[in-house]
Amino acid sequence: MQRSLSDKLYWAKKATALDVESDEGYLKFHELVKKSGLGKRQLEYYSNAYEAAGESGLQALSYRKKMPVHLHDKAIKKIDEFISERVPKHLQSKIKLTMKVYGNAITVYERRPLCTDPSQWSSLEVFQVRYTDYDDRWHLYWMRVFHKWWPYVPRLPVYTIADCIREVDEDAWGCFWG
Repeated sequence: MQRSLSDKLYWAKKATALDVESDEGYLKFHELVKKSGLGKRQLEYYSNAYEAAGESGLQALSYRKKMPVHLHDKAIKKIDEFISERVPKHLQSKIKLTMKVYGNAITVYERRPLCTDPSQWSSLEVFQVRYTDYDDRWHLYWMRVFHKWWPYVPRLPVYTIADCIREVDEDAWGCFWG
């Protein structure tokens, strides 16, 4: 069933208001899962998106409009500057950070040669940023263990590509660099 933005917003606000670290909040969250008809993971997804960026965070989950060229170029330049400083010179032949752009998203990957066959390379997603033009804002995502991009809840508000890079660099929750 396709949910409306207002429905997602309603349940995300309720879930975000709970202290799920407490026993009472944890139980109330599971009651919300039942009442909403959403799965636990789906409600967590909406709640994290709302906590990360309010209504804009929820809208960004399904937003796919291509970003303007000038913003694309500026973002690529900033991310490239950041990732070029991440790998020490003596490891640059063994570790590469690369980007892929698709629509409004830029994904950064870490690439390394396979231990079993150094002629082949593995790729691991590090982070993704997405631009939304309805509010001129960037959103940051991390790859969950079950291979889904997940809204990153930052320590400080994220609006710009520089804000996203700051959060990835600090990696306060260990989501990007482990």
